[in-house]
Amino acid sequence: MKVLIFGLGMNGGGYAAATYFLDHGDEVRITDLKGTCDLGTEMDALTERGATCIAGIHRPEDFQWADIVVKNPAIPPDHPMLFFARMVVNDFAWLFSSPWCEQTKIIAITGTKGKTTTSAAVAHVLNQLGYEALQCGNMGISAFTILRDWEKRHDEGRKVPDFLVCEFSSWLIRDTVMALHDQLPPMEICALTNFYPDHLNSYESIEKYLEDKMDLFSPSTKMAVVPDVMIKKIQKQTNLDKKHVRGINRSCAKELDQMPHLKSAYAILLALGFKYKPILKALESFSGVPHRIEQVGSLGNILFVNDSAATIPEAVHFSYAKFRTMAVHLICGGTDKNLSADSMLDVLKNSSSISLLDGSFTRNKLLVLLQAHNIPFHGPFSTMEEALQSSYSLASMKAAELTELPQVVLLSPGSASFELFNNEFDRGNQFKRLVMNLLDS
Repeated sequence: MKVLIFGLGMNGGGYAAATYFLDHGDEVRITDLKGTCDLGTEMDALTERGATCIAGIHRPEDFQWADIVVKNPAIPPDHPMLFFARMVVNDFAWLFSSPWCEQTKIIAITGTKGKTTTSAAVAHVLNQLGYEALQCGNMGISAFTILRDWEKRHDEGRKVPDFLVCEFSSWLIRDTVMALHDQLPPMEICALTNFYPDHLNSYESIEKYLEDKMDLFSPSTKMAVVPDVMIKKIQKQTNLDKKHVRGINRSCAKELDQMPHLKSAYAILLALGFKYKPILKALESFSGVPHRIEQVGSLGNILFVNDSAATIPEAVHFSYAKFRTMAVHLICGGTDKNLSADSMLDVLKNSSSISLLDGSFTRNKLLVLLQAHNIPFHGPFSTMEEALQSSYSLASMKAAELTELPQVVLLSPGSASFELFNNEFDRGNQFKRLVMNLLDS
């Protein structure tokens, strides 16, 4: 079979797809507009395995050559090159076409924010309770990787895992639904953690963004877990009765007041039929995931927190609430996604200091808001090192004045990252590396 990987990407999805088809003896070509230097060692490794790599250009003849085109989710479905494709798939469409999906229980999780933490927490609890649960999807584990694992299990006579926890971005949902012609497999649970404006630089309206999220909930859904305000909408879309649609807040236990970011995971696990005490006990050992309110370390009474995955303004408000009893020195700003900064106003007003990372969101939205309300700020800075040094210096000065008040340097940008960084993970990793240098000095 002739396979074209349309966009190698930065998070391993294109590499996993190419590797999967090379392992099966297929002819593989990769096309990506980035140059070979930007794509790094992955392109070299695939070339050594026999793949043909075309960097810096997309050629119609490659799409005409291919039996299937595996599309990167960041590429819009109306890209002109797709006109030449015979068949367009993504990793989930390929996985869901496998008969092995009938042997595992699929938990599908989407939402504007919190879906990675929710997916990781659900998988953690299931494994703690004695089941085998694997994760894949938007957190960076390709469904091709999962399918290759299942094939090896079959060859070795081992069963597939009890649960597969799938994290879906709106783009992954869109591409999967299109490739499968709306025929999603039965899902044990479909969950929406929350919904806020996002990606309005890619979607023509917030309604279109919501439509892609809602497409995950099909008539084959067995149980839905959603924000309480979405219950009636989901019932109408899926024809599920009340007992098969659970509201997240309605399901919560008082013990979760100290773990609000785990409410969605708790509601999903309850919907699966597990008892609340074992769930809460297992959640106590959940340590979280990188780049999401991740405590990197402390220096004196200054705590450093990496919340680089806060890529919308509402996420900053949520993260700040966890540290409201401390003096917060906020590092924020970056690339605009056509979102309003207004939901960050209370955080900006109440932060002890603000150090700005440069970018279109910073220049066009944050600076306007800060200046309109006479809120002092530092920057904008063009590197993470400058922003961190600014924030750390201000935290040190405050700590010297108020020795009893804990300080936190909080990286919570409220925006995308692409003008200064490869992605939000690169942004968070740079922050963590610089903090570790401070701690070691």
